[in-house]
Amino acid sequence: MASLGGVDTKNLELPKVDLSGLSITSFNEKAWAIVRAKIAQALEIYGGFEVIYNEISPELRNELLGVIVPELFSMPATSKFGDSQLPYQGWFFSKPGFPFFAIQFADSNALSTIQEYSNNIWPQGNNFFCNAVLNYTKHMQELMQIIHRMILESLGLEDHYESHIESLSYSIRFANYYKDVSDKGDTIALPPHKDPNYITIVCQHNVKGLEVENTCDEWIKTKPLTNSFTVLVGEALKAWTNGRLHAPNHRVKLKNEITKRYVVVFGTMPALTNDIINAPRELIDEQHPLLFKPFKYYDYIKYRFTKEKRMRMP
Repeated sequence: MASLGGVDTKNLELPKVDLSGLSITSFNEKAWAIVRAKIAQALEIYGGFEVIYNEISPELRNELLGVIVPELFSMPATSKFGDSQLPYQGWFFSKPGFPFFAIQFADSNALSTIQEYSNNIWPQGNNFFCNAVLNYTKHMQELMQIIHRMILESLGLEDHYESHIESLSYSIRFANYYKDVSDKGDTIALPPHKDPNYITIVCQHNVKGLEVENTCDEWIKTKPLTNSFTVLVGEALKAWTNGRLHAPNHRVKLKNEITKRYVVVFGTMPALTNDIINAPRELIDEQHPLLFKPFKYYDYIKYRFTKEKRMRMP
């Protein structure tokens, strides 16, 4: 049975890490160090883990994925949103040939921004939507900052934390995966791919479907709990850490009895005004030569989604 660093890589479950009760401003150093080591090992080997995080209540989760997201995709106005100049970065987008479409809000940590998006969908306003989304994004931003800090500390880059956090941009994506009721087989709703950003946190609700490829080329079916979320490393973070972290392939598969699946995806990426991906010099030495030349993240996004579909890193 294959193993790496004492961890069984044949295990068809992502590691689970409990971050409930931890915060940036107040934490137990011993507990923090134990969890940090677990995250570092999980990201190096699997490129992801299941995070248990009780700060987001089951009620908020149900509001989002049981009420708000289904209503969002039933609104005619959503399909009228135009794409941005960046591929898969606009409000409304789909992937040709696959039963999937999504709505993405950039810079979603301000009420005014969320209200602007909301007013385009519900001209009369929707305070329930705005408050729930803002509440969720604030908790997700706090969770992201904990994860980013633990990653930098595990790499000996504590001094980079403040500048790194200030350079981040946040987005929230609502996705709808579906298939025809007459389709009795399993359906690949989203093909294998790596995320281009820093970190992705996926919130599933009742309907599973996210699968992550391990280092043995086997697909791990994620098994989220009612208080857990799936964390995945993207290509930008793999490049920024000079390959120290693994960015995994993942896909969405709908089982034969499933006809619809909603998720909320929260992500971090470089800000538009500061998007150079350049590995810190502390991570470059004789044992770890530079793997990726410095590149502009948003240029890479445009390059990645050209018609040629060349998926190599810059």
